[in-house]
Amino acid sequence: MLLSECVVQVKGEWIVPVDNDTAFDDVVVSDLMSDVLVCEKDDFILVTSLTSEQVVRTADIVDARGILITNGKRPQPAMQQLAERQGLAVITTRLSTFEACLALAGCRE
Repeated sequence: MLLSECVVQVKGEWIVPVDNDTAFDDVVVSDLMSDVLVCEKDDFILVTSLTSEQVVRTADIVDARGILITNGKRPQPAMQQLAERQGLAVITTRLSTFEACLALAGCRE
């Protein structure tokens, strides 16, 4: 699935758009960044309800393709600025984390 398709699937909006339409094959869902750090998946989007810059730092370390923030939350200014500097896509959705995961269930097909 492409990030642009993800935005449509979750009825989301771009917070930090990226120039290229990055593809991802999997989804990692967690509010515990320590769990994300030990994840052994590739080509995934990180789904979380956290809005701190620590999410961007973690996503960068594990080479996530982008971040999807759920529950209608907006990123803190420091998070948005860091994501812009890192060139990491950030999307937000009003859907709950569970609903967003259901909407993205087809990304592995």
